[in-house]
Amino acid sequence: MKKKNTAVVGAGWFGRAHIRNFYSLSNLVGICDNDTKKLENIGEIYDDVNTYLDINDMIKNEDIKAVSIVTPPKQIPFIAKKFADEGIDILIEKPMALNLDDLVAFKKYADIRIMPGFIELFNPVYNKLINHLSEIGEIISIASKRIGLYPKRDWDMGVILDLSIHDIYLQERLIGKNKIINAFGVKKCFKDNVHADAAFIILDFGTAIGQIESNWLTPSKFRRMYVNGEFGGIIVDFITQEINIRKGIDLQGDWPVTQDIKYSPLREDEPLRREIVNFLYDKELLVDLDDGIRALGIALKIVNS
Repeated sequence: MKKKNTAVVGAGWFGRAHIRNFYSLSNLVGICDNDTKKLENIGEIYDDVNTYLDINDMIKNEDIKAVSIVTPPKQIPFIAKKFADEGIDILIEKPMALNLDDLVAFKKYADIRIMPGFIELFNPVYNKLINHLSEIGEIISIASKRIGLYPKRDWDMGVILDLSIHDIYLQERLIGKNKIINAFGVKKCFKDNVHADAAFIILDFGTAIGQIESNWLTPSKFRRMYVNGEFGGIIVDFITQEINIRKGIDLQGDWPVTQDIKYSPLREDEPLRREIVNFLYDKELLVDLDDGIRALGIALKIVNS
C-alpha cells in the first residue's frame, strides 16, 4: 500500500497525537501551527518533516493529498476551505464548526473525502457493543455519562459541543440515522454566564429514549454507556474498554436469576490510529460529512434551547 502525502494543521496536545499517527501511517510532509515554540518542539522530534507558520505556504510548497485539521473549532471552516479548494481530503476534528451553515457549506465539495473526527466510533468496545446488540432485543433506553477535566484552552464553546456531541452521534448510530424526533436539555454555567459547564440531555427516538449527562468540572474522567433492551442490558466503558452483558435467565421466581458476561480488555489498537487508517486508505468512510452535520445540528439545537 502506497503511503499518501499528508499534513497536519495544529500542534497542540491532540494535534501531536495526530502528528504521531500520520507520521507512522503516511508520508507526513508538513506540519502547520501559528505558535513558533510549538513548531520548534515538534520539529526536534520530526526533523524530516517541514514545518510552517502559514497554511498558504504549506499548500504552495508541498504535494498534499490529505490533511488533518486539529485547531479550535471556530478556525476549522476557514482553514478547511483552503484545502478543499485545492482538492485535498480533509479529516476535521469535532465539533467541526461552531455554526451549522459553515459546515453545510462543505457539501459542495463532492469530489473529496471529508471526514468528521468522531473517534469513539473506532473504539474497539463500541464495535463489541454493536456485535452483541441483537442479544438484548429492541432498545428501550440508552444512558451515557461523560465526565472530563475542564479544558485548559479558550475554544469559545461549552461542554455540549466538547463532550456531549460524542454521545449524541454514538446514540444516534445505535438507534439509526435520522431517528431523533426531538432533543432538549438542561444546562448549567459555572465558569461564566455564556457556556454550559454541565448538561443533562434527552434524545427522543420515538421507540426509545436517550439520556446524556456531561460535565467538565468533576475532577475525573468517566466515559460509559448503558444500553437497555427488552431481553437485557449492556454496559460499556470507553476508557478501560470493558464491556458487561447482562441477560435474564429466570425472572419469574422470588429470586430473579441473571447472567453476566464480561470482556476485558478487547484489543490494544489506538482508536485514533484506526480512525486515521479509515480516513486515509479504506474504500468507505465509517463516518461522513452528513453524519457530522446531523450531530452538530442536534448539539446546537440543545445549546440554543
